[in-house]
Amino acid sequence: MAIEGAATGAYRAKDYRADIERRYHVGIVIGPELSAWVVRDTQNMHVAALAWAMERQALGHADLPQHPRSVTFVALPEWSTLVPDGALEPGTAVDHLTLVHGKLPSQVVREEPVQPLGAQCLYVNESTYERLVLDRYPIARSLPLQGVLVHGARTRSMQGPTLLMHRGGERLDIAIADKGNLLLSSSYPARTAEDVLYFCLMATERVGCDPKQIAIRLGGTHLTTTDRELLGRYFVDTASAVPTAITGTMPANVEVDRWLAAFDQIACVS
Repeated sequence: MAIEGAATGAYRAKDYRADIERRYHVGIVIGPELSAWVVRDTQNMHVAALAWAMERQALGHADLPQHPRSVTFVALPEWSTLVPDGALEPGTAVDHLTLVHGKLPSQVVREEPVQPLGAQCLYVNESTYERLVLDRYPIARSLPLQGVLVHGARTRSMQGPTLLMHRGGERLDIAIADKGNLLLSSSYPARTAEDVLYFCLMATERVGCDPKQIAIRLGGTHLTTTDRELLGRYFVDTASAVPTAITGTMPANVEVDRWLAAFDQIACVS
């Protein structure tokens, strides 16, 4: 699936300086078609800079901090699942992932605790993209997209049921929560806007919610105008997953919700 919109772009705050040491957090998302990063000022959590490009090119951008305080990244594609702590016995991580996804691209399984749930997010991804990030930032820590979305859905759901979606090239990741309680976390094959709508409706029905009563928060590297419009016809409350309170000073044509996976990583950093 082709990526809609500009192939490259960038933003920087007027007072941003990439040479300031140990002040910024960098959140990176990278995959076979694209790369993007978001720099957050750890003193006030403001977005200091943002850039995206095709393939790995964003990692060479001049505005990347030279010596950041912390770096995290999501490498796509990802094969992942949530497993309760009590069900995860030593040596069974591969078995859990194979049961969900079948054949895996590698047998190196990472575990990321999702502490409020008492669970582990098990995941594997292509090592190529991980190496690209670590070559640039040896201190970088890998995060699972599913874990990032679970945290994001929970924090956005304090006013009521919320579906947080990440639209990839051939996959839709969904997390649904209500008042901080996770109701669903799953992935679905999705290549068209109709696929996205179908699985959002199916996930909503599965947790017993009404399309008129659930908030849909949109994001993802391959999110399209058609996705937005079609979901808006069936769900009453649809909006960007990245609120304007974070991005209010950015140009209106910067579709920041595409880089949701980079924006939300800061919440996973202790």
